[in-house]
Amino acid sequence: MAQAAVSTEAVNDPQTVRSAPTDYDRSTALSKVAAFIPTEAVAVYLALVAFFNPDGDVMRWVVFGIGVVLVPVFYFLAYMNRRRAVGADGGAPEPSLRVTLLLLVFALLAFVAWAAAMPNNPFEQFTDEATKFGGGAIIVLGVLMPQAAGALGLTKQ
Repeated sequence: MAQAAVSTEAVNDPQTVRSAPTDYDRSTALSKVAAFIPTEAVAVYLALVAFFNPDGDVMRWVVFGIGVVLVPVFYFLAYMNRRRAVGADGGAPEPSLRVTLLLLVFALLAFVAWAAAMPNNPFEQFTDEATKFGGGAIIVLGVLMPQAAGALGLTKQ
């Protein structure tokens, strides 16, 4: 009983109670990985999955392939828009092509892991555990990618 009282006291003490993080998006592995993926590519991929509801392996791979192709397309468009904006107002320096290409590699890895973690993904053709592997990849990449980006001097702009 004394232990229960101590536990209750510790929980109710405002000095020891910390509120749960309210910024859920920034604290999860999935959101850390998703931060590297262009939102437009994710939106189009999800829309295609919802529209086509691909049941066959071929259609799943087609929808996945469209998503993979859209990642560099949107990265290239964002890079060109940043270059134009920097040239127009003389603001912050544009990111180098090296930084953009490394972030593109991160984005492609992140998209593949993210898609593998989604239900009804094309990787289920190989194993029924594909979503578990995808989820594991998300956890690993969620820890590794921000660290690697920092070590390489990359910044998400």
